[in-house]
Order: sequence, then C-alpha cells, then structure tokens
Amino acid sequence: MDLQHFDLPVAVTLRLQSRSGAINIVAEPREDVVVEGEKFDATEADGGAMLEVRSGHGGAKSLSVRCPVGTDVVVGTQSGGVSLTGEFGTVSVTTMSGNIDVERADEADLRSGAGGVHLGSCGGRCRMNSMSGSIIAGSVGAASAGTVSGSITIDRVAGRLKARSVSGTIKASCDGEGAIVVKTVSGKVHLELPTGTALETRFKTLSGKVRNPFPVGHDCRLEAMSISGSIELVPS
Repeated sequence: MDLQHFDLPVAVTLRLQSRSGAINIVAEPREDVVVEGEKFDATEADGGAMLEVRSGHGGAKSLSVRCPVGTDVVVGTQSGGVSLTGEFGTVSVTTMSGNIDVERADEADLRSGAGGVHLGSCGGRCRMNSMSGSIIAGSVGAASAGTVSGSITIDRVAGRLKARSVSGTIKASCDGEGAIVVKTVSGKVHLELPTGTALETRFKTLSGKVRNPFPVGHDCRLEAMSISGSIELVPS
C-alpha cells in the first residue's frame, strides 16, 4: 500500500480516476493532501492548484484521500463506489455502476449508471442522475434529479426543482421559492409545500388521481405529469 503527501494550496482541485476500485475521500481541517492506495499515479498540475490521481492498473484498486475542507473534487470511475465525507466545494462524480455518497457540498453533479445516489446537503445547485438506482437527498438548493426505475426522495428544496422518473416515485418537500416541474410515467408524485402557498398549476394524467388543496395564485409555478401514477400535493 503506497502513501503519498502533497503540500498544495488550500484551494486545490482534486481529479481522481479509477477503473473499478472504490474511491473514499475525507475533507477535514488540514493544509495538505494525503493519497493512499495501490499502484496509483499522482501528478500536480496548474502550478500545484490541481492534483490528478489515476488508479486501476492491474485490476480493482481502491483509493483513500484526505484533503482540506472546501476542496473541489472531480471523480470518474467505471464500476467502483465513491464516498465523500465532510464538507466540499464543487463536486462532480460519474460512475457506471457504483453507488455515490456525498455528505456536504457547495454544488454537486452526481451521475451513476446502475448505482444509487445519496447527497446529504448542498447549499447551491445540484444535479443527480441514475439509471436504475434510487436518488436520496437531504437539504438542497436548486435541484435537478432523474432516474429510470429508481425512486427520487428529497427532504427539502430551497429553490427550483426539476425531477423525472419512468417508474419510480418522486417525493419532495419544497419551500415554494422556485418553479417545480416533475414528470413520471407510472410512478407516484408526492410534493409538500408551505401551507397557504398560492399555486399556478398544470396537471396532466391519464388514469392517476390528482389531489391539490392549495389556492390558485402566483406564489409558485408547478407542473406535474404522470401517465398512470397519482399526483398528491400536501401542506407542510
């Protein structure tokens, strides 16, 4: 197992690539970057403002990285899971079949083919996509989420929400401070909004039921579409 230290600026950007090994990154109060794993190559770029790490030679190889709080991270892997613990800046993660788990980020772009996506909190915009895995998020800013067969669950959306699924359920609690657009074919739609929010709505469903106890108005624009699933709006 190799262990390397890098004395880089606090505003360093990490770029990590792995063919099939897991990637675990921890953001903590420190001024250096520590990389631990087997058979990886690490290269400094942009005058030390970026650290590029490549792993995966000779089979599945995991990587463990410790970096400063607020680090921007870009990760790409084919089949390994990706875990980010701590508070990060801008995060971009792409994997073909592994799960993605991010604790906290300023902004996030998370994409998995067959794995699930979990985001604890995101202060700004976030994008979450998975083909067959579920998407679960805590408190986020403006959010875009999409899945084919997995469900989408977001505890709180402070701004705009755009969510789409083919057969999975879409469930979210929104502050009503941004437009809401949700689309699903056979999954259910369940949205919570502040009591008394005046909505400008557009509903479209063939066989599903629609429940909307909110008054008509212009506090928030909401568009919900489902072919056979129900659409339910609930005061919070």
